[in-house]
Amino acid sequence: MTESGGAIGHKVIPLKKWLWNSYISAALIPLLLIELTFLGIYWGTGEFVYDKGAQAVTEMSRDALSDAAGREAQTISRRLATVEALTKVYADATGQSLERAPEASDAEKARYAYGPDGVFYTTENNGGSAVYFSGIVPVTPEKQDKVWRTAHLDPLMKSIVEADPLIAQIYLNTYDSLNRIYPYFDVLEIFPPKMDIPSYNFYYEADEVHNPEGKVVWTDAYIDPAGAGWMVSSIAPVKSAERLEAVVGIDITISNIVEQVLDVSLAGEGYAMLVGRDGTILALPPQGEKDLGLTELLDHRYDEAILDDTFKPSEFNIFRRSDLGGLALAMQDAESGVMDLQLEHPVMASWSTVAGPGWKLIAIANSDVLLQPSNTLRTTLGTVSKIMLAALVIFYSIYFAVLWGRASKMSASVAQPLAELESDMAEISAGGTLAAQRVHSVEELQNVNRHLVKMSAKLSAASRAKSAFLSAMSHELRTPLNAILGYTQLLQMAEGQKIDATKMADLEQISRSSTELLLLVEGVMDLSRIEQGTLDTSFEAVDVVPLIRHAFVALKPLADAKGVTFDLDVPHGGETLALTDAGALKRILSQLISNAIKYNRDGGKVTARLRVSEDDTLWIDIQDTGVGIPEERQQDVFTPFERIGHENSSVSGAGVGLSITRRLIEMIRGHLTLTSEVGKGSIFSVQVPRP
Repeated sequence: MTESGGAIGHKVIPLKKWLWNSYISAALIPLLLIELTFLGIYWGTGEFVYDKGAQAVTEMSRDALSDAAGREAQTISRRLATVEALTKVYADATGQSLERAPEASDAEKARYAYGPDGVFYTTENNGGSAVYFSGIVPVTPEKQDKVWRTAHLDPLMKSIVEADPLIAQIYLNTYDSLNRIYPYFDVLEIFPPKMDIPSYNFYYEADEVHNPEGKVVWTDAYIDPAGAGWMVSSIAPVKSAERLEAVVGIDITISNIVEQVLDVSLAGEGYAMLVGRDGTILALPPQGEKDLGLTELLDHRYDEAILDDTFKPSEFNIFRRSDLGGLALAMQDAESGVMDLQLEHPVMASWSTVAGPGWKLIAIANSDVLLQPSNTLRTTLGTVSKIMLAALVIFYSIYFAVLWGRASKMSASVAQPLAELESDMAEISAGGTLAAQRVHSVEELQNVNRHLVKMSAKLSAASRAKSAFLSAMSHELRTPLNAILGYTQLLQMAEGQKIDATKMADLEQISRSSTELLLLVEGVMDLSRIEQGTLDTSFEAVDVVPLIRHAFVALKPLADAKGVTFDLDVPHGGETLALTDAGALKRILSQLISNAIKYNRDGGKVTARLRVSEDDTLWIDIQDTGVGIPEERQQDVFTPFERIGHENSSVSGAGVGLSITRRLIEMIRGHLTLTSEVGKGSIFSVQVPRP
């Protein structure tokens, strides 16, 4: 059975019906099946999604908490490393001061006095440090010399304290109980008489027994005898050949650590605490006080009880707490890790080691808060499933009605434009030209019509270009050929005669015509090979100078006819190599020099100049002294068969040379620029890579 417009055995149906059938078979039925299947899977996998979601949230939370602990531990390490470096600098400066001559100004000496029990101390603040010689060793004039030697340290001590907001104070303690400390305070109100400084942990932890390597070390948390409260110290020994002369230290108060180091924001209402090498909680923010039932010791009472025990109470040691014992054992076995704990509520704890002092930074987060997204997801899944079922019924009822209306509208919107496009293509096939673009409501149809109009215009332009090319080639090939034939006949008639000046001029005319014809034929062949993609290139290191000379020698008859001279400018140092195809570059140079001669003035000059640019590429400038090209017409010279006003002049050419030249330059990975000024000449510059 055959129907109009169709093939044998093929049934032709209206566009509207075809669209409706396509909607049903390709969209509606598969979509309905997918929706029903999805709904069934949704109901059956609700709990599975919840379990996986909770697991994923837990894993992400563990990873995030572990990353936070590691990141904050590294931050603390960097800050403590700075304090350690300052401690080492201060220790070296102290060693030098103890060896220098005892010098101090009268004003400095005037602010010292002896107190009860033989104490030698500062009485007023001059912006420098406070000094307290406890008198446990009699403070003789020789001992006073030690005070004058170390007075030079005050500016350095002040600079170190001001260098880092984490630092609370800096001090120097000697084996004979001299204490120099900054910032200044009233030492008699704080320090007890006859204080034996070497008996304190901020001194003996740096001696030969506790620190045989003599490096900077950190103390555990202790109550500061100077009255600054609970703190840790970075201490370093100052040794002489005979003994441990002194210990210097930089103090960081627990309050500073809580405010500046542990002030971090963690997920799950999380917080961080700092634990020392022996398990003592060095610093604890307010969030952790409630979980652990502790109150951080930020304040102090300087009485006999504190003097007898300068370390934190046992409840601050995680090894002595049942709720943190498992964490303490795990921290002994690994530098970092994550585990679950039960405090007032389930928590997740992650720890990481602080390089340097070996402290542990522990990040703790509320597990219930971390899993809140999963619990919310479970509730949301149940609500969404009910809404989906109701929405599905309403959706497909509306969807059927919309599809029917859409099919009717699309058939009207598509059928007429398709018929118009068919008519336009028939017009183009018959050789006609589309006068204007049609307007369609469908973007794709509008684009197809726009492309048809452009294609029609390009086909018309191609036809005109072909005609122009044939006309130009017919004229340009005929002119040199007639000259060659004519002068050849004249020479044939002069058999047996000597070649005089006249005949020599005839031979030169034959040479010029042959050269022009050769360039024209080579240009046409190059254009054909470029269009067909059969022009091969081979890149190698090429000396450009011989190519330029060869190109000009071939064109010398043409130059001599116009009295045009040639000059070659080579840069200093002989940078004349290019990475290019020698044959292609030779044709490029021949074309540019030929143009420079033909469009030059009589008696003019052509200059070929080589130069190396800052990006290490080689530039070849071909400069003439011709009439120049107006700026608005400079891009037209690269259009095939465009001669910008020289179509009927005595200058030969088809107008394809520069078009071919630019395409050859692109093939050898080069670049062509044109600079021209009317009445002064033009410069064509070719950029090529160097080896």
